[in-house]
Order: sequence, then structure tokens, then C-alpha cells
Amino acid sequence: MNVTVGVDVGGTFTDVCVTRGACAVHSKSDTTSFDLKFGFFKAIASAAAELGISDDALLKECGAIIYSTTVGTNALIERRGPRLGVLTTAGFEDTMAIGRARSWADGMPPEQRHDRGRAQRPSPLVPRNLVVGVRERIDSAGRVLMPMTDENALEQVQRLVDAGVRGFVVVLMNSFRNAAHEVRIRELIREQYPSIYLGYMPVFLSSQISPQQGEYRRMMTCILDAYLRIETEDHLVALSEELRDRGYSRPFLLAKCSGGASSLSRTRPIEMFGSGPVAGLVGAAAVSREYGHDNVILADMGGTSFDVGLIVNGRERSYEFDPIIDRWRVQVPIVAHWSVGAGGGSIARVSDGVLHVGPESAKALPGPACYGRGGERPTVTDADVVLGIIDPEFFLGGRIALDRGLAEEAVRRHVAEPLGLDLKIAAWSIRQLIDGVMGQEMHRIVALASGLDPRDFTMYAFGGAGAVHAAGCAEAADISRVITFPFSSVGGAFGTLALDLLQTYETTHLRYVPVQASGGVVRSTEAEGVMASVNPRIAELRRQAQRDIDEEGLRDEQIGFELEFLMRFAQQRYTLPVRAPAARIRSADDLDEIIGSFVAGYIGAYGPGSAFPDSGLEIVAIRLAAMAPRAKASMPKRPLPEGSPVPRHRSVFLGPRLGAVEAPVHRHEDLWPNRSLTGPALIESADTVCVVLPQWTFSLDERGVGTMTRSEGNHGQIT
Repeated sequence: MNVTVGVDVGGTFTDVCVTRGACAVHSKSDTTSFDLKFGFFKAIASAAAELGISDDALLKECGAIIYSTTVGTNALIERRGPRLGVLTTAGFEDTMAIGRARSWADGMPPEQRHDRGRAQRPSPLVPRNLVVGVRERIDSAGRVLMPMTDENALEQVQRLVDAGVRGFVVVLMNSFRNAAHEVRIRELIREQYPSIYLGYMPVFLSSQISPQQGEYRRMMTCILDAYLRIETEDHLVALSEELRDRGYSRPFLLAKCSGGASSLSRTRPIEMFGSGPVAGLVGAAAVSREYGHDNVILADMGGTSFDVGLIVNGRERSYEFDPIIDRWRVQVPIVAHWSVGAGGGSIARVSDGVLHVGPESAKALPGPACYGRGGERPTVTDADVVLGIIDPEFFLGGRIALDRGLAEEAVRRHVAEPLGLDLKIAAWSIRQLIDGVMGQEMHRIVALASGLDPRDFTMYAFGGAGAVHAAGCAEAADISRVITFPFSSVGGAFGTLALDLLQTYETTHLRYVPVQASGGVVRSTEAEGVMASVNPRIAELRRQAQRDIDEEGLRDEQIGFELEFLMRFAQQRYTLPVRAPAARIRSADDLDEIIGSFVAGYIGAYGPGSAFPDSGLEIVAIRLAAMAPRAKASMPKRPLPEGSPVPRHRSVFLGPRLGAVEAPVHRHEDLWPNRSLTGPALIESADTVCVVLPQWTFSLDERGVGTMTRSEGNHGQIT
């Protein structure tokens, strides 16, 4: 039996999606932050029970597990990393503290990004006394200007050892051009400080982790990778060993922020940051191609966050120009996505007479007040319970019984009474505010990141709370079509099943490309020189890829390559990624095609008057992706319901204009395909409820995929 398991460990729930032959099931469990393995195996057991087999039998049958986890994210948020020491070139010890001009704004929400009076730079992950300088210097061409001595290097290493560090990060100037000094420092540490004396002391070299230009970004990339590695490795190794003990003998793959997956041994911890939302975006892209939706905005609303991704012209793997992890700029290929502190667990509060929702979250423990686990402050989920949108007796299919009284008390005490509002109006205000925040954020992202009209996009609603708030968010974003899926509540886990094996290799390579514009066509005037400069660097990246391919046990014919150049107009700052027609520049025609793609892309991004070919072009960096496609599971057709069950009705409060209405409540599995109903109505599933607002129409297809469109009609009636 062909079994594949996709996993997404979120801040509130651990989601699992399992395909077994023609069957597909999914399950959720609480994320057990004290040990993520418990939540993972509980979700596996629940999925196995739906398939009618034991969890151990499922693992023995399983052909692949693709795993996405927040363990590194949580460690970084809570600053639980190891005590690290940094060795850099003497005179550059303050690189991390200086940062860049806008370091105080990096990674901050919009309202704080513009509050310069209270702005502060992030606290360094490595204190200044644990950053030491080594006397050496290599120039930008890789030539040694000042040789490094073993004596001086060991003197600085000893300073860090005496300070009690548990790992070394080596970031020397221009080591991406010549790594000799970094490699020698690692040799000295291993020779002079073997593990028999000090225990395991990992050494991280920037020339291996991030061999690219950019002093500050390269240092932060290496520090973050080292900071995340120890806790991430401990968790993943322990999980991998327990899986082996329980009979799982196939690849244990990790989802990555680059939009692919790789084995544990070939994945750096920093590559797992944000891998869940990226996996959801890749899964959404696979579905969008099947349904013919070229422009899609993915809205994934879970318990803790609201993640947004874009599919533009059918392509989702667009890497961020200047990615940020937490509060720091890094050099990691991250598929562009955006996260907002808004979810079902987002806490509502009143400050200075103004209602705020999020970004603080109640998470799974203690959770919303209605969970009855000790949480006392109201959340978005509590508001939905008060409004009658969520049935307390059918939350997660009845696996978690909610307490309506606790939800009402939390909303009344913390929102209604401070604002002098009726209880239902207060709950509706919470819902409206969170929908407006998310909708405006979607509108802003589409307009700024794609330059397109949000009205031309289809919204995919993912996450346990996605369908609950989809119509409200879409109205705020001026989007008229929303798609929901049977797997929407586990969108990240489903997306991992669509990931191919992927490794990316990057290198800085500055090369001026002289061009000539004639008749609206831009061509290179020195193709041979550019090819002679660029192709050897591509060949080096191919050699690195070949090494990893061999170690993964893959055959050459299984691998496909994609080549991208980061390019800009000469002396400009902003670059654009341009995909090459082949895995090397084979001819002048290839180079001209690359140049044409760049100019067209630049005009598309910044407007017709932005291009200036007379200045010439520059290649800034080269990125090579090595991919091995994996077999993908398709969405099965759902069994047709028996008969035509009569819907139940429930009182739902839909704002001060409509008040409380008796809305029909349909079970998702009871609806026949290709029949539509108009709102207000509720479509309940075991793990979510789709809210069809007035002026919206809902219909299902034979796979259980729902489409909501804004329309006029007879409210609450099936046609």
C-alpha cells in the first residue's frame, strides 16, 4: 500500500495528512510544546484510526514522512539557544550590533515600524563579550592581504572557551571568496579542543553556510543557523530514532522554506524557519494548476497566526528579495510569504478605550477561555462561540467540548463592559476587527507584492479558522471568490505532500553585462566574456549539487536543475530573480533571453519608465536548484451522500444590522455536488465551519472543494 504522511507542527495544533492508496484522511492534535513528539504521535494515531489500522501498522506501511516543525521558531522566539562564540576579522567585532540603518524596524509589525520614538534595535543573540577578532585579512578578490597566525587564532578561541561557549561561529571578511582562514580555524579547534576534553563543540563556517557577499547578513545567517541547530537537531534526531523503533524505515524528510524537502542530514535548521506556510503555498499551487486558477492569494488562519502567500501567473516559488527571520536580515532562499499575528487564539483586549485583537495568542495551552483550561482572556474563537458560529458541542468533531459560559464571561468582562457594549455586539466587534485587519493585509500584499488588482485574485482559505473568517476577510480585501477544501484545516500538512526533493546553492558573482538596445530589444554586446566569467561558477555549484545527490543515493536521471540569476541595472540596489532557459549559459541567444526576461520583469514590477538599459546590467548572484520530483497524491472524489438530509438551524448573530438570524446548518458530507446555497448558512465539518455570509453563494464539487462567490439571492435556500 502506498502511504505518505505529511506533518505540520503549528503553534496551537499539530496537523497530519495521510494518503493511503485512494484514501486520504487528516487529523489534528494539540501541539505539545514541552515535547513535540507527543502531539505528533497522537495525531498519527488519530489518522490511523480513521483508516482502520494501528498507528504502528501505518508507520510500517509508510513510504515517506514529510515533516514541518516550529521547534526552531519557538526556540528563537523564546531565546532558548546555546551560548555561542563568534570569531570574526579584527576590527569587525561590532558588525552584529551596528547591523544596518533600519535594523530597528526589521521584523516589526507596521504600527511599530513607524513608531520611531520607541524604536529599539534587537538584542543581539551573541553578547559583545563573546565576539572576538582574529588578525587576518582577505580582499574582495580572495587575495590574502594579512596572513593569519595559528597563535593569534588559538588565543582568541581560548578567550571564548574560558567564557564557557558551547559552539563557535566563524565569519571572516570575504571568506566567500577564499575560505582558507576559516577552514584553518576549524582545524585548530578540532586539534586543540577535542570532544574528550570539552564535549561536543560544533564549529560553523560562513563559507559553508552562506558563501555570499554581505557582511551583516552573512554573519546573522550563520549565527541563526548555529543558534537553532542544537535544539532542532536534538528534537529531530529523537523523533527519527523513535520512528525507527516503531517500524518506520523509509526517508524522514523535512520541509524547507525554499519550497522543497530534503533528508535530515542535508537540511540546515535555518531552512526550516517558516516551512509550514511555505508548504501550504506549494500545495495550493498544485491545486491551482489543477483548477486553472492563475492568480491566487492563500490565506491560512490557524490558532496563532494568519499566513498569506501569493501565486502569480501560476508560479509560487518566488524568493524574497531581502528576507527577514525574526528581527534579522539573512541570506536564505525563502519563498515569499507574510505572517500576521492573527488567529483563532488571538487575544482581544481594550486599551485606552480602543479594542485590539492580537498579536498575542492564547495558543493551545491554556487556549481560549471556552477551552476550560485556565484561559481567562477572550479570543477570536470565544467571540465565534458567543455569536453562535461555532457549535461548542461539535468543535473538532466533538473531540473538544467548549464552554459557552466561559466564552461569554471572558468577552463580557474584558470587552463588553469596558466599552459599554452589548455582549453580542462586543463579540461581533472582535470578529469584524480581525476580519478587517486580515483583509486589509491581504489587499496590501497583493497590491504591493504583485502590482496586480486584488479583484483579479481567487482566495484559498486554509487553516482551522480559515473557512470561519474567509468571507469576511474577502469582503475587506475586495475579493469575490473564495475556495475551501476538505483539507483546509490542515493545509500546511497537505502542502508537504506536494513538496519535491530540493536543494538550493547560491554564490555571489558580480559581473557587469554591457548591453545595447535597438528597436525595443535589449541584447548583450559581450556574450563570450560573460559566459567565460559565469559558467565556471555555475559548474562549481553543479559539483556541490552532485556531491549531495550522491549522498542522498539519487540517480542523475532523477534530478532536474533550475538556474536563476539575481540581476539589476548597473549601480542600482534592487535585484530581480531571472530564470535561465537552461542549467548553464549555452550561447549568446541564452544570454539575450535572460536579459530580455529581466528587462520585462523589471518593467512589470516598477512600471514602463523604470528600465534604463543604457546603464548596462549586472549579475549579482547565481542560484542553482537541484530537484528530484516526488509522486504526488491527487484529491480523491468523495462518496456521494445518501438522501437529502434536512439542515438544522442555529441562531447566529450577524451584526447590528441583521441581528440574530436562524441560519441553516449543513454538514459538509451531506451536501450534493454542483448544487448551490445562498447565505446566511453554515457548512460544518469535523475540523472547521464555513460561514456563508449574506450575499454569498456556496457550492461543492465532486471532490468536496467548495466555492463561495459574492452574489445576490434568496438567503439560506438551496437551489
